[in-house]
Amino acid sequence: MTRALISVSLALALLLFLVSCSEHTAGQPGPSPQLVELLPIELDSRNPQQKEFGRLEFLNGFQLRSRDRRFGGLSGLTIGADGRLYAVSDAGYWVSAQMIVDSEARLLDLSDWDIQPLLSTTGAPVTDPLHDAEALARVPDGSFMVSFEKVHRIWRYPPPPITFRSLPVPVPIPADVRKAPSNGGMEGIAVFSDNRLLALTEEFQNPDGSFKGWLIEGERFFELSYLPSEGFRVTDCAALSNGDVIVLERRYVPFGILSAHLKLVRGENVQPGAKLLGEELLKLEYPLNVDNFEGVAVQEDQRNGTIIYIVSDDNYHPFQRTLLLQFRLASK
Repeated sequence: MTRALISVSLALALLLFLVSCSEHTAGQPGPSPQLVELLPIELDSRNPQQKEFGRLEFLNGFQLRSRDRRFGGLSGLTIGADGRLYAVSDAGYWVSAQMIVDSEARLLDLSDWDIQPLLSTTGAPVTDPLHDAEALARVPDGSFMVSFEKVHRIWRYPPPPITFRSLPVPVPIPADVRKAPSNGGMEGIAVFSDNRLLALTEEFQNPDGSFKGWLIEGERFFELSYLPSEGFRVTDCAALSNGDVIVLERRYVPFGILSAHLKLVRGENVQPGAKLLGEELLKLEYPLNVDNFEGVAVQEDQRNGTIIYIVSDDNYHPFQRTLLLQFRLASK
């Protein structure tokens, strides 16, 4: 995670905060008994009827708020084999909730929230500098891979229902990962149906402007690279069952101006030595509802197609927001 984001422009952030408050406080009921409160939002508040954005259909969106100080900093996102939404935070916590959807897979609510510390290999909760979890991916057997920055590593946690109380197993990673910037390591990881692991870095740059990545097959490592849009950096990725990869990119420029892209990388191009280029699916920028998007998850079924979720990292900052947006990918 780029730490400059914590210095988001007060003026712009305050404006967004006040707009959010004005939209959701007037005439609303008191605080929800839920651990996390969901406030519905539109992607384009100027034109709420617009649902088509590039190749994506906007299904629903929420701002997530909680008085629990553990909540926030969400940087990795996935959906468990048990149908729950899972996330990991910069401060070293698991966050999960039961998804409530309609017959068309549109997210209606999140319930039964749970926040628990990520455990270290000793069984104790992770602490600084070990707590900076940045990416989360589900493995075909239902277990979870979590990548961390500062002390670069990937740990594997067992499937639910014992995930939160179990010790992780370290996953072999390339030695070169240790050369990555402290806050620019394996920002995005994805696991394919054949158990190959793709790891993409945020700031470990090559001379040609691309960023280092690897395909990991057990203890074999194959370097590749990813070239984002100009000024953008990878913040997460997720694999589809056909081998394609959804990549989330983010750009930050001074005065707190944030934007994000969703890209599609074709599976046949994910090969050792390749330079990966994504096809743009979605561009998120002001005046659309945008924040510091850092997590992406996918869900596929024959009836409802490919559903994509993205979540923003509020950096535990009072003038940033945790946004959860849901889209459907149009078939070509």
